[in-house]
Amino acid sequence: MAKQKSSFSFTKYLLPILVAALIITGGNSILKDNPNCANSFTCKGDLSLKVENDAVGIFQGRTVIPPKVDLAIGEKATSVLGDSIPSSDKHIYIDLSTQSLYAYQGETKVMQTLISSGKWGRTPTGNFNIWTKLRSTRMSGGSGNDYYNLPNVPYVMYFYNDFGLHGAYWHNNFGHTMRHGCVNMRQVDAKSLFEWADGPTGKSKGTPVSVCDSFTEPGKCTQKDPVN
Repeated sequence: MAKQKSSFSFTKYLLPILVAALIITGGNSILKDNPNCANSFTCKGDLSLKVENDAVGIFQGRTVIPPKVDLAIGEKATSVLGDSIPSSDKHIYIDLSTQSLYAYQGETKVMQTLISSGKWGRTPTGNFNIWTKLRSTRMSGGSGNDYYNLPNVPYVMYFYNDFGLHGAYWHNNFGHTMRHGCVNMRQVDAKSLFEWADGPTGKSKGTPVSVCDSFTEPGKCTQKDPVN
């Protein structure tokens, strides 16, 4: 009986401590978010090209109108990043501390722009490669006031599972975290990067993407807890 009483007493006092810890930390120190998915609904689905010009999107409880996509009509001719410098290795860096993206061709910086990385689900740090490029697709996830369902997400460049670089038409808050793990860009910047970056071809991997806790030009990427 004494042993049972001791066990009950221990549980009685330990349980409130655990509950208090979850409340104070928001569960972050005990229950970590799953780092393998950016979009909880479409993560395990078909991550492929989707054009849905008659659909409307939902973001944080409001309706948003996606851009029209017509694959039969070529894009307006624009100069491609880096077309005036010698061809060399490409590399994309994401600086989470400043919410910035840098694109290099060799030692030449061809783009620097503000982005919005994950807020509710942190963008994983690590060194990746673009594994596919999609002109548009649907992304959905979240729940309650955080629910989103977004057709025609433009200029998608997936680099780690369903974490990707892409244009965003549902907000204009670049320079601040916004999403569930993906890297949001202004549509004009996403288009330029999409046309410049390479997907995998044959035995060659796609353009490298390094997600950094902090980045110092021209190539110092600090990663405290990379996933790979």
